[in-house]
Amino acid sequence: MHKHPIERIATQRRARRRERDHHRREAPGGPDINARAGPMTMTSPQLATRPSAMPREPQRTGPQPSFHRSRRAWLPLLLALAWMLGTFGLFWTGTFADQVPNPGRLCLFIFAATAAFAAGYALTISRPVRPVVEPGRKTRTQDSRRIRQLVVAGGIYYFALGLALLAEYGATSPVSIWTSIQDPAQAYVNKFTVYQTQQETGRTNVAIQVLTLLGVLGTVLVPVLVINWRRLTTGVRFIGLAGIGTYSLFFLYIGTLKGLGDFVLMIGGGLMITSTRGWDRARRRARRRGATIMVAVVAALFLGYMVNNQADRAAWFGTQDRIEASPTVERIVGPHLADGVAAVVQYPTHGYLGLAYNLDTPFSWSQGMGSTPALASYVSQYLGVDPDRYPSYPERTEERTGWPAGMYWSTIYPWLASDLSFPGAVLFMVLLGGLLARTWRESLLSNRLLPTLIFVQLVLLVAYIPANNQLGMSRPSLIGFLTLVLLYLAAPHVLTSRHARVGGPGAQGPHPPGDPAGTTRDALNR
Repeated sequence: MHKHPIERIATQRRARRRERDHHRREAPGGPDINARAGPMTMTSPQLATRPSAMPREPQRTGPQPSFHRSRRAWLPLLLALAWMLGTFGLFWTGTFADQVPNPGRLCLFIFAATAAFAAGYALTISRPVRPVVEPGRKTRTQDSRRIRQLVVAGGIYYFALGLALLAEYGATSPVSIWTSIQDPAQAYVNKFTVYQTQQETGRTNVAIQVLTLLGVLGTVLVPVLVINWRRLTTGVRFIGLAGIGTYSLFFLYIGTLKGLGDFVLMIGGGLMITSTRGWDRARRRARRRGATIMVAVVAALFLGYMVNNQADRAAWFGTQDRIEASPTVERIVGPHLADGVAAVVQYPTHGYLGLAYNLDTPFSWSQGMGSTPALASYVSQYLGVDPDRYPSYPERTEERTGWPAGMYWSTIYPWLASDLSFPGAVLFMVLLGGLLARTWRESLLSNRLLPTLIFVQLVLLVAYIPANNQLGMSRPSLIGFLTLVLLYLAAPHVLTSRHARVGGPGAQGPHPPGDPAGTTRDALNR
């Protein structure tokens, strides 16, 4: 008796399915995790060959909205705008606001630069991209080994640099370090004494010079350590934390906030990525709660030290008359700490007065050396070019108004305008917003290391917009950032041919017809 055609087709399908399942069980590599099959245990040998540059979420197989329509796509922009406009608004509540010579021009420029930054971000996050397949493929084991190697290398780098700097700045024993930490104002003054000695004698430290050339290692440790914390062994974690602790100890020793603030920002950038990566909303919410608590603890510790540091500086330099402590705060914490709180509020905002002075200074091109003092120092040292011949905008404004370029801030814009002019600085903000959006998207969807590291460095740059061009102020920062950018440009990094989808790394919804294992999509994500 002949079977009905439909029954015959169903029988053939069941036979093919049994045969396929039999081959999977017999295959040396185990079942294919990319095929549509039932639940699978985490002990599958095939997990060891899944390509991943960072921890990866399981891929979702349902229709999902475009990434640029999700709220997390816009998180960096919202935080950046809150910081940029918030500090500018706070500036007008302080004592420096009365000294602004051109409030209309200052407001117009800030709003134009901020709008340009937002436009660059929005255009990039919403733009479709071209597919690029990365050559080569790394296994999960190889990726884990690389992550451990990067953390160890970064930890050793910071440990060696911290010890070299402590020795260079006069630390002779743990007792001398502790004594200096207890008096941050005196430590801050002693730092400038060492600066002056170095300038007068031409003294150099070979170890510090070599470590400066390896500045890219300074960009790696904190983001990789934060994002991959659960994947690392106790020994690797200890090496990373030892490096961070030693380098932080140096900045405590010289009474300076810069290095500590950088670590806080890099930790925040890493937690921002790890708390929003992946398609599982419940898991993201849990990560977000943990990240929020961690950021709050780190920020509270940093702000506590910052208040004490600024209070001691105000007492040492006699600048209490330039800050107005709140009577309410003074009643709660006392006059000394109240001065510190007022100084902390004024600390990230006083650069806008410097910007106002710079806006009235005529433009004069600094031959490419004004926007990045670190580059100017190299040109002066190795090419014999006198940097005083091509002063930056802040330096020329200091001559005109007396606003000290090396002591007080003037925001990032006059430094950029030294080579680009102020209209050019506004256009630069479009590029900055676009690069921030691009690296943020790739950090979440591709799990590649380079976009993640560049994004965290851009977090530093954006956070220091009210201060200066932070990535161009020191040699290690400049070398590290330029190295990352060059490596990024040399490697394929685009995710998909259409809008990136919300989900796991480069998730595109169901597997396309003719590609049941999702191999095309996986190739785009490598």
